[in-house]
Amino acid sequence: MEEHKKFGATDILMLLAILLWAINFSFIKIALREFTPLAFNGIRLLLSSLILIFFLFVSGENLSVDRSDILKLLIIAISGNTIYQMLFIHGINLTTASNSSIIIAMGPVFIALLSFLLKHEKLHWAAWFGIFTSFVGFYLVIAKQVGAFQLSQKELTGDLMIFFGNLFWAVYTVFSKPLLERISPLKLTSLSMVIGTVFYIPFCVKDIINTHYNEVSFKAWGALFYSGLFALVICYIIWFASVKRVGSSRTAIYDNLVPVFAVIFAYLFLNEKITILQACGVLIIFIGVYLTRVGYRWFDKRETDKNDE
Repeated sequence: MEEHKKFGATDILMLLAILLWAINFSFIKIALREFTPLAFNGIRLLLSSLILIFFLFVSGENLSVDRSDILKLLIIAISGNTIYQMLFIHGINLTTASNSSIIIAMGPVFIALLSFLLKHEKLHWAAWFGIFTSFVGFYLVIAKQVGAFQLSQKELTGDLMIFFGNLFWAVYTVFSKPLLERISPLKLTSLSMVIGTVFYIPFCVKDIINTHYNEVSFKAWGALFYSGLFALVICYIIWFASVKRVGSSRTAIYDNLVPVFAVIFAYLFLNEKITILQACGVLIIFIGVYLTRVGYRWFDKRETDKNDE
């Protein structure tokens, strides 16, 4: 992949995806002013499933999978597109768009922990320090002010739901890896989205039926369709295209930009503000995520250079 090291079209598309994802947090908050969380997410997941299946058939792929992969597919679908979505939508409804995006940025920490527990990989001491650092940053984000929690019980509950939602996103990510050796990213995303949506529908069908659609504004409908089409479909396609072209490590680097832009958009669209302590928490989380992901390389390089002297 040496030929893709220069900044090019793939990087531009990833920056576009980051902006689309970042603004999505504010758009969801706007839509939730008129939709219940379950109705919004139910419609959004149905829309995304239909679009992904369309793209799948256009690409020439089918829906078949090996019998040995069915249980694994069910696990990741229910974890990433049923339970995670349940925690995410209720969490963001209770807390701010800014906090939601910042806490989700801790996702790589949970992925590293789960990979360690499943003995998929070992963790360098720098990674353990990064994990601890990330949790310190998380505390600062939800505390807001020195010495005491300034959140209402509602906001704290929302933050914790987003926090624990990361656990199920980690399950989705880690258990997806072996399946991606046999199933294309588009096919795996489509199948897991459809299956996850099927299990999600029983929880939201009542809300979908009872929604007074004639009272929903164009702005709320626009936010819903934006979230379903761009955040859950277009961005996924851009993401997997980037992984295929330049690799997962380089693609994942862009994750860290999401909360930065999400906070900016939340300020512009929702007039949300963050305190200095929260800003410090954001920085500490970024440092922790970096140490957890690739920080060990810096320490190993220093050790190697020292031994070469």
